[in-house]
Amino acid sequence: MTRTTRSFLAVVMFCLTGFGAADAWAKREPPADVPPVVSGNVRYEAALFMTPCDPNQNGGCVVAYDNTSNAQLWAVKVYCTKYDSYLEQDVQDVFITSLALSSTSQLQVSNEAGKHFTIDPTTQKVSGDTTGCSGRSSSGCSYAPSSSQTSWLVVCGLVLLLDVMRMRFARSQR
Repeated sequence: MTRTTRSFLAVVMFCLTGFGAADAWAKREPPADVPPVVSGNVRYEAALFMTPCDPNQNGGCVVAYDNTSNAQLWAVKVYCTKYDSYLEQDVQDVFITSLALSSTSQLQVSNEAGKHFTIDPTTQKVSGDTTGCSGRSSSGCSYAPSSSQTSWLVVCGLVLLLDVMRMRFARSQR
């Protein structure tokens, strides 16, 4: 391996580790099973993947079903998960860990981030910890990379481009 190739590979490795590429290859364990809660003829479940609340977000959705017919009555997005585009989505997913009915028939929801929410089954209004959503739309859950991540990308791209140009120049001088 030539000195130029080693130099180029070193720059590539530097850029990859600067972006946290090792973290991007990490995988999470599957979410724990959350038993459904039944009240009267209504069954409440925590939706996991490809939820009816937001197909772009895993977790954070509670669905109510008619316990006899299994027909969906309603679905509510309890909280938003903000995804960093530089990391794999699965390691950023935040799932519901428990569902319970309070003495006032309010649905109590907890998630992996330690946040607690209450859903009014009649109105589907969510209260409690900050949901991270803008209104009830899923559009408030997009995540833009921070400026420091963007600057790393620009710096590494320029360094790689300059290194490629230097290698081509060196070859043309032979």
